[in-house]
Order: sequence, then C-alpha cells, then structure tokens
Amino acid sequence: MTALNRSTHRRLRQLRQVPSVWEGDRRPIAPGVISSLDPEADDEGECILWVDGSEGVVRAMDVVALNSGPEAIVRTLLRAMEAPHNASPPARPQKIVVRDREIQFFLRGVLQDLDISIEHVPELP
Repeated sequence: MTALNRSTHRRLRQLRQVPSVWEGDRRPIAPGVISSLDPEADDEGECILWVDGSEGVVRAMDVVALNSGPEAIVRTLLRAMEAPHNASPPARPQKIVVRDREIQFFLRGVLQDLDISIEHVPELP
C-alpha cells in the first residue's frame, strides 16, 4: 500500500477535519495476554493504538501479528477516522504524531493530499 485508492481518498476528504492531534503507535503485547483471550491464537502480537490526544480518547485499537506490515497501522487509522470506538463522530485529524520514523514516512506517502501533518516524536505517553 503506497497510496489510498480513489474511493477511499474521496471518502476521507469528505470527513470533517478537526483541529486535533492524534497519536499512533504499535507496541508488543506481553506474552500470555493473547492466549488468555483466545487459547487457539498465536501468542506473539502487537497492539496498534490511535488516540485523540486533544480529547484524551482512544479512537481505534487492534491486535495484530508481529509480522504484519505497516498496512495494519493504516487500516486501524482508517477505522479511527471513519468508525471510531467511542462516541466521537467520524473525522480527519489535522495532525498525527508517531514514535517510529518508518511509520511516519509510510503514512506521509499513504495520506498525501489529505491535509494531515504527520510528525515524529521520540516518545508518546
């Protein structure tokens, strides 16, 4: 995935852009957590999290396999924009911050022309 398809891009452009800063990251899950939820699942995984730092709410969260590529973080971000977990309305953030430079560059390519600033920060809360 190097860019969004035209219909997805058009859908996202139609979302209201909010003056929020969203934080995105993927973190390893402690051994035993996944298998305690699903005994047949592989116990190696990561949690992808998108948080609206301005509002202090989780917009989307996903558990993925360790070997899943950067597309997984984009899928979770799209869900955070179009169908957030909480009662927040669908929206497009003004700014995104990530801890991983590779994710920053990947998101810049995928989200180009959506008027979203994508920045790197060394640490996220």
